[in-house]
Amino acid sequence: MNDPTGRGDLERRFRRLLAWYPREFRREHEEEMLAVLLAGAADGQRRPGLAASADLIGNALAMWLRPSVPSSARAVRAAVGLMYAGAVLEVAALLTMVLTTDSVAAAVARREPAQWQAVHAQLVATEIAAALVVAAWVWLAWGNGHGRGWARAAFLIFFALTTVNVMGSLAQDGATYAPADLTAGAVLWLVALAAAVLIVTPRASRCYQRQPAG
Repeated sequence: MNDPTGRGDLERRFRRLLAWYPREFRREHEEEMLAVLLAGAADGQRRPGLAASADLIGNALAMWLRPSVPSSARAVRAAVGLMYAGAVLEVAALLTMVLTTDSVAAAVARREPAQWQAVHAQLVATEIAAALVVAAWVWLAWGNGHGRGWARAAFLIFFALTTVNVMGSLAQDGATYAPADLTAGAVLWLVALAAAVLIVTPRASRCYQRQPAG
């Protein structure tokens, strides 16, 4: 059936965007939100605008990532905030690594020409690992924000690995060849340390115990 107004296409596309929201939220608010979106659309509009699409997806992601632990669980909420900050800092550290890769490789080539190819390959591998670490920060923040016991244990392991990584950089003369990378790593370690301390406090432990295991 012809739809000269484009209303059917627009509705379907809005519904695809609303599908990003949590199921329970959609069950209660999807039709109301859809009605408001359609009412605000221009005549003949067939696609959601870029700004509206970005706003809907951004709000949906914020809703997924928002902590569900009680507001009284201040230590856990503070730790989750630090974890999200860690993800942002990790992105900054990744950009730092990308921008300094050539200068680090050049410094190694001047001091130890035979090692520069191996060091360059190691830097690229580190950049790939950093991208995965960004995802880990977000995933662990989400899990801890929902009071999942496994997420607390996983973050403590993550912190231990971060500590080993920083120590390894120091042992490999990271301060000489890649001072910016080492500084970024040290800042991230301090953030992880603060979050780890917060999630093992007695009050935080009680919060995790009250949450469902799944």
